[in-house]
Amino acid sequence: MKIVFLVFRNNYRFSALGNFAKSRKYGDILIISLGGKFKSIIGSCLYYLGIGKFISIDGSPFLENQNNSINFWLTGTSLKILNKYNNYKNNFVNMSNPIIGKEKKIFQIYPVIKKNYKINSLAKIIFMGKFHFYPREKNFVNVKFLKENKNRLIQDFSLVDKSKFWSKIYSNKNSLINFENYKIIKTYQRELIISKIHKNFKNFLYIFGENSKKSKFHFHKPIYDNSKVQSIYNGNICIDTGSILGSMSLHPRSIQIIENGGLIIQTKQQDADIIWGEMNNKIIFNNIDKLLDALDWYLSNPSKCNEILEMTLLHFKNSKKRINKNLNKLLFKK
Repeated sequence: MKIVFLVFRNNYRFSALGNFAKSRKYGDILIISLGGKFKSIIGSCLYYLGIGKFISIDGSPFLENQNNSINFWLTGTSLKILNKYNNYKNNFVNMSNPIIGKEKKIFQIYPVIKKNYKINSLAKIIFMGKFHFYPREKNFVNVKFLKENKNRLIQDFSLVDKSKFWSKIYSNKNSLINFENYKIIKTYQRELIISKIHKNFKNFLYIFGENSKKSKFHFHKPIYDNSKVQSIYNGNICIDTGSILGSMSLHPRSIQIIENGGLIIQTKQQDADIIWGEMNNKIIFNNIDKLLDALDWYLSNPSKCNEILEMTLLHFKNSKKRINKNLNKLLFKK
């Protein structure tokens, strides 16, 4: 049995990692989770003794040995990697952003399904997320630009990931500024989508999260307790507008929805065809009209929703094998 120690100091990463944060066998590999301040100290001691292989989250602690460890920078692109660690070849991220450049080293984790779930007979529409990035000083896209492109952004959700769209934005070679612009536009698009859903399904929509400005809709306080998150997602229709950091179908929020028995309804991401395959036309939508029509149909047909939920869970029945393959490739050179 090959042993991999998952080491991270911050307890909030349990939520972002989902079931991957738990000790579990993946084929011939056993992951032992050492998360939190105390257990991470044990992990650091084992690392310095050279016992086993290691995965660190967010460089906390940072693992320099490129032969027996990887540093997994979660919820971010390579821009998240601290400058002093940039030259290490064992850095991996979980997010790719098509505007600032394709990531060469992505460590993809998959939803690990523990049991079957059912859609509630009176399902709700659930959205969890943040609305934090808005136009600021010069070099950033302004309110005028956002309003001019309002209709385009909701009639083609993937527009923000297309180079043609970006050719109309002030050209800037600074990748950090481009990244900030991307987050501003993605936040604006997210707000437009949720506003439309709220207008059409106000009595069914429940929004949990943080907002840095006044909105037309009510926000419930963000939920960080995993058991409460599960009870909210379980059996409901869950909207995923993607990460504001990039364009990936499987990121912490989408994995959390799937693992906790929610029916994920996702805006199109750049890797949708690869990740979802034939499921694409059932849960992936690229414009607001089709998304609203689908939500209306789902709310009226809980039995059909159950069929789609079951298909989603079956779609990830081989997640452990996929994770095993990734771990062998990265840590055991197999």
